Amino acid sequence: MPPSKWPGRSKKSRWKDEKLHKVKPVTTHKTKTLEAEVNEINNITYQSKRKLALTVRKLVHLVTGLLLLLLTYFIERDVLLVLIIAGSIIAFVTFRFKSWQLIHKTESKSLGTLFYPLGILLSFLLLVDLPLYYFQTALVVLTLSDPLANLSGKINTGNITFRIGKDKKSLFGLIAYSLSNFLVLAVFLPQALFTDVYFVVALLLLAACFELVSWRGSDNLSIPVGLALIFIFQHSQQPDFLFVSAVLIVVFAGTYLLNKLKLLTRNGSLAAGTLGFYLLVIAGWNWLLPVLFFFVSSVFFTRINPMRKKKKKPSGGRNFWQVLANILWALLSSLLYLATTNELFVFFFIASVAAVTADTWASEAGPLFNKRSFSLADRKMHEAGTTGGISFGGTLAALAGAFLVAAGAYFLFYQTWNLSIIGILTLAAFLACFVDTFLGAFVEEKLHQSAFFKKQVKPESFTPNDMVNLAGSFTAWVFYLLMHFLFL
Repeated sequence: MPPSKWPGRSKKSRWKDEKLHKVKPVTTHKTKTLEAEVNEINNITYQSKRKLALTVRKLVHLVTGLLLLLLTYFIERDVLLVLIIAGSIIAFVTFRFKSWQLIHKTESKSLGTLFYPLGILLSFLLLVDLPLYYFQTALVVLTLSDPLANLSGKINTGNITFRIGKDKKSLFGLIAYSLSNFLVLAVFLPQALFTDVYFVVALLLLAACFELVSWRGSDNLSIPVGLALIFIFQHSQQPDFLFVSAVLIVVFAGTYLLNKLKLLTRNGSLAAGTLGFYLLVIAGWNWLLPVLFFFVSSVFFTRINPMRKKKKKPSGGRNFWQVLANILWALLSSLLYLATTNELFVFFFIASVAAVTADTWASEAGPLFNKRSFSLADRKMHEAGTTGGISFGGTLAALAGAFLVAAGAYFLFYQTWNLSIIGILTLAAFLACFVDTFLGAFVEEKLHQSAFFKKQVKPESFTPNDMVNLAGSFTAWVFYLLMHFLFL
């Protein structure tokens, strides 16, 4: 009879007796050995399936790429475009089908089989009006060089692994990729281009960048699209590629130092390096210098901010989203100007950079002059640096930062000063800074309580402060437009 059935026992006593008489399973050494063997067999089976899937996927990509290359010599571009679109649709439709997982799922988070047809399609569309050898070059680099880098990276003896973006890369993989690219350029580019040493060096360096910064299979997109953009730039602008190569080397060094000194995280420094390369090589000095002034002055005031030691220092510096939140509207303005040559976007650019400079100077330089600030949220005095707070010193710093950027940038673009326009740009930037403060006081805390932002806990996460900075700096465009129509 089990203890629970014994007569004359209380419920508590019966429960204790059952616990004492309960038979526990006996774990023997033989059982543990059997479990370990089963786990080892499962792991070997998984690795075998993964290697098979990777081999199948690489073969499919190789055959597909070589077949497309062959077709470029025999069929019209319109027909080729239809075939590429059809292949892209098949890849996206079958991505979730279990029967196609052997091709699609080499890793749980890889999207390489989606990026592959998309990269080919976008590069074809970008190069549709250019000589065919440009598309053929991009296609063969993707088809041959990229898989060769992957295979060489698996060599363990004497190899060195490192991480630029999120994925691990290897020295042998990079060398094999670059050597293969050199041979592809020699075969497919016309002699006039291939004998341009500076062009080839710059192209090899940029192609290496497209491979190194990729993650989750995005090199299947970044390599063909990136090469297509370089070919368009080369064909339309005929730039000095010695200068481009020198800028690339400087950007590499700068990106490394920004991360090493913990001014920016890895992704933040990559974003800053990409932005610097674009502004210097494509946009020009007059677009770069205002942004550079903003960044250098922000670092300086952040370093000497007396309240900085009291705050919890972010791990590794400012991240990708913080960089983007400060510079997105200025970057978009420059792109729109290059696409349209509309002077309005020059003023948008100046107002955007002046606004983020004003905001940063107010929060970082303001505490140098005032130890306390007035909070808009509860209308009380708090410690300087409080979100949503304003102070006399911070207000003066914001006005000074906005004016210096507005006046300096206007002179860079027009080699003169127009006090009316500079005044409007300064006021637009200052008002945008105040909007940022207002949003910080009344909106940012509510965003912190939302389900979306509660999940953003990683160092590279998008935060409510980034959202506030984006919204606040955008209003610089709005205020400039209003005052432009009212006073000019």
